[in-house]
Amino acid sequence: MEDAIRHAIFQDKTLQNQFDLHGYIVIDFLSKNEVKGLVQAYDPKDFGNPQGFYSTSFSLNEQVKEKLHTLVDELVQSKAVNIFNSYTSLGSCYLSKAPGELGEMPIHQDWTVIDESRYDSITIWVPLQDVNSNNGAMQVIPGSHRFSNALRSPSLPNPLSNIQEELRSDLIEVPLNAGQAIIFSQALIHASPANKSEKNRLAITYGLIPKDAQLLFYHGVETEIEKHHVPVEFFQQYNNRKIGERPHMGTLQETFPLSCTPLSSAEYKQAKLAYKIRNMQTYKMIPLFKNKESQAFFEENGYLVLPLLDQVEIDELTAYYNELGLKDKQGYGFHVSMDDLSAEQNKAVRQKVWDVILPKMDQYLINYKAFVASFVVKETNAKGVVPAHQDWSFVDKEEEGYCSITCWTTLVDTTLDNGCMGVIKQSHKMMQNHRPSPSPQTPVPLSEHMFSVFPYLTTLEMKAGEVLFFDNRTFHASPPNTTDGTRLAAGVGITQKDAQLVHYYLKPDGNKNTLLKYKIDEDFFIHYNNARLAKMYDNKEEIPDYELMEELPYLFDNYTSEELVDRIKAGGNSFNVPMCEKLSVLFGYDMTGQKKEAENQDVPADNKDKHATSAEYEASFFEVYTPMNILREVKYRLTGKV
Repeated sequence: MEDAIRHAIFQDKTLQNQFDLHGYIVIDFLSKNEVKGLVQAYDPKDFGNPQGFYSTSFSLNEQVKEKLHTLVDELVQSKAVNIFNSYTSLGSCYLSKAPGELGEMPIHQDWTVIDESRYDSITIWVPLQDVNSNNGAMQVIPGSHRFSNALRSPSLPNPLSNIQEELRSDLIEVPLNAGQAIIFSQALIHASPANKSEKNRLAITYGLIPKDAQLLFYHGVETEIEKHHVPVEFFQQYNNRKIGERPHMGTLQETFPLSCTPLSSAEYKQAKLAYKIRNMQTYKMIPLFKNKESQAFFEENGYLVLPLLDQVEIDELTAYYNELGLKDKQGYGFHVSMDDLSAEQNKAVRQKVWDVILPKMDQYLINYKAFVASFVVKETNAKGVVPAHQDWSFVDKEEEGYCSITCWTTLVDTTLDNGCMGVIKQSHKMMQNHRPSPSPQTPVPLSEHMFSVFPYLTTLEMKAGEVLFFDNRTFHASPPNTTDGTRLAAGVGITQKDAQLVHYYLKPDGNKNTLLKYKIDEDFFIHYNNARLAKMYDNKEEIPDYELMEELPYLFDNYTSEELVDRIKAGGNSFNVPMCEKLSVLFGYDMTGQKKEAENQDVPADNKDKHATSAEYEASFFEVYTPMNILREVKYRLTGKV
């Protein structure tokens, strides 16, 4: 469900952000004495010692009910005034869950009682004893308050009816201490299991909505839905009537056709992925760096440069690479040894690179493992641009803090002239979709933005032996190598030691909207490079010898170039004038976007107008680097397709 301009219900912005993302928060709420007083005030005999799940709002004993509800109201309101912005109370009650199977609360959402495109209706749920899986703790599906726009009421079809088993497997338990509160959206999908203990599980609950939200009730009548404006006391009295009947108070506002299609499995998976993408914006990475400052810099920016190899080690790896005799077979300027060698040769390269590099990385890293290694080469080629891209997803549960990192160790000094690496700072937080193979068959979120992103690269000129660590989600690229020498580097992939390696492969059915998720090991990359996977895809073949974990929708955020550039600038990236000057000369354009005459195409960048401003370069770059010129010219060299 798309977020409109939404009313902030929490005074604290951090709590509001957590609530908006997850649909619930947990906070300390009542003191031990306040909990004790609430427990002492409740006597189950007043309600006939109810079995299973019971709400005191069901009771016909108005005197006892009113006494308890007033007690809860006054106590909760004394806390709520310091937590929430102006609100309207929907009332309160006690909730009991007696031991036994009758106490199970099925998977559900609460009724729609406001305009949920603008507001959230809130429940405060506070257990009066510690709750856990044994006595019926609350279970929720994080983020599910934004999964659907479907209206909910007792007379409308259940929008979750078709996916109950999938929902059950996604529920997470929220254990609480007595007096803690889970504050959740009434649109959140939630449930609670039976109480398997020997004691009654007792809680209080309190509902509220923003002060300026209109209280609503939706009633289904055959093929129509009635929308009613109702007063606050409606819900307190409605429980005493026949649930599902037309409202007995309030005013009918409008009637519209009944259209309540249940949430499908595919829609549910898409909604879950969208939540994961949102969640990634706030995740904390499971640390890999020993030094806290290094970890903080990497986590913030998505990359880090450190010294690594000495000259002896550089020479050892360089000599080994030269013995391989590899060539740029495709003529693009850029190639990796993994794509050029047999499986046995790749295994030998992996071991050699690991033997030299991993012992040196131990000084910087903790609790890590390596899973791949290759030589990364950029030969002399004046048009050999590597466009801005992200690398494959290599590990499961990136949304929980796992990540894959490329450790790119240069074996020569790298400069703008020989194609040094460039990164977009903070871009690892911008697109949190799965990154599947193969290329170029797989549509990727940067495919329409490669040359919008490129001019904002931070180019990293490095000394031989230095290592660039970058998150595989980080946008990275490199200009061409225009020197006489080879730009040689060794790449190692690492992740957290307990991370599960996975590979996402675009389902070869031609639809390009489904991913196959495979459980893999480090040898997967020895046998399956991009070229082989691309050929398999074209032949409509799936990966035969690894476990297929699941199929899932392939989704990613779509940005306009302007939106993406705005995010890039907000991440502290600025227009790279020297690099763009160099590229404009190489591709035969001037910085105004005009094609140069043949006799002037070799004029060096140093002879350009020194008085042009960065803003002028930035404006003209978008005229130069368009699909009609540079994109057509360079993309063809990289993919063989325009």
